[in-house]
Amino acid sequence: MAKTALVVSGGGSKGAFAVGALQYINQHVQALTSFDLYCGTSTGSLIVPLAACGEIALLEKMYTTLRQDELVKLGAIGNLVTGISLHDATPLKNQIDTVLTQARYDLLQTKAVRLFLATVCLQTERLVYWSTQAAAATPHYDVERVQNVNDLRRAMLASCCQPVFMQPVEVRKGAVPVRQYVDGGVREATPLQAAIDQGAETIYAITLNPEQTPADNTTKTSAIQVLERTIDLFSEDVGANDYRVAQLYERGNRYVQAIRATLLARGVSQTVINEALASSANPFTGTAVTKIHEIRPKAKLTEGGPGGLTFQPAAMQTMLQKGFEQAKAYFSAIA
Repeated sequence: MAKTALVVSGGGSKGAFAVGALQYINQHVQALTSFDLYCGTSTGSLIVPLAACGEIALLEKMYTTLRQDELVKLGAIGNLVTGISLHDATPLKNQIDTVLTQARYDLLQTKAVRLFLATVCLQTERLVYWSTQAAAATPHYDVERVQNVNDLRRAMLASCCQPVFMQPVEVRKGAVPVRQYVDGGVREATPLQAAIDQGAETIYAITLNPEQTPADNTTKTSAIQVLERTIDLFSEDVGANDYRVAQLYERGNRYVQAIRATLLARGVSQTVINEALASSANPFTGTAVTKIHEIRPKAKLTEGGPGGLTFQPAAMQTMLQKGFEQAKAYFSAIA
């Protein structure tokens, strides 16, 4: 049976856009609890576990009512000299501990939900997925198996903690050698690769940045303005690379399918075709993706502020509505 994957990128408060898109998908396309794979980075790592539990109402409440001080304790610039981060993510930790209950974790385990949450290890510099099911590592990333509810909570937190802005997280405190994890968006903004490697044929990908950030023809007069623009550039570049590779697999598998159909039509046996295409030289062997539904805003979600660190209920409600309308427009167009 063909696998479907739900993939949600990072973006902080811009996750409200993703929640709006998920509302439409849940109502008109596919029940959120029916996906085979759930992959998230940063705010996406907060969203996909609850989506897998069918908690769309809870997600809407979180992404339209929570305020900044309920998620991040803002710090002063001096913290960069005396501390490990500019801001303190302890309020976010408390929110995760509250919403990711033991009962919801048990539900994920009972349903054998396959979650993949992206983080980056500061010690190894490797992309690390925290997964609720066993999965093999690759030359490009490592996989850590979630063992209990605390593992999952801390993996969700680590995936959200933007380095320098928020403190790194030891998912397993006291582990030897020490391992500190930060936002997976440093290496993978939209975690498409895990979905592809796990055999997804159809991927519903929600990315919280537009495909192209528009030109800004103003003179930058402060370090903060330069930093904000640099973050935009970095996020766009990482996100573009995520899609570039994923779309190569998508096109490659379509091409392989077309070759298979042509050879069958010309009388070549299925056995011979299978043997030829199963060759180790085929770079698409072991993957199945032939369709990526890409849902993303047409323009920058300025309501989320720099780095998505602005949490204002009215602004998040606006982004949620934008996500719903964008998903509606996308699926209506392909229908």
